[in-house]
Amino acid sequence: MAVTSQLRSSDILGEVWIQDWQAAGLLKPSTIKPVFATLEQRLVLARLGSLTSRDNAALRASISAVLG
Repeated sequence: MAVTSQLRSSDILGEVWIQDWQAAGLLKPSTIKPVFATLEQRLVLARLGSLTSRDNAALRASISAVLG
């Protein structure tokens, strides 16, 4: 799913606000958008960090809500 620092105030099904964005290694407050994509590993240039367990649980709940 896409991570962006373009924050909007609307509630979109599947959108997750990253609560612990600094602990995740992100540079700005961010959200995870309900846009699914796959990338070849060679296209991933860097890993910024990883989600905390709280944000990971919210992400999993979001995926379940979007996919049904």
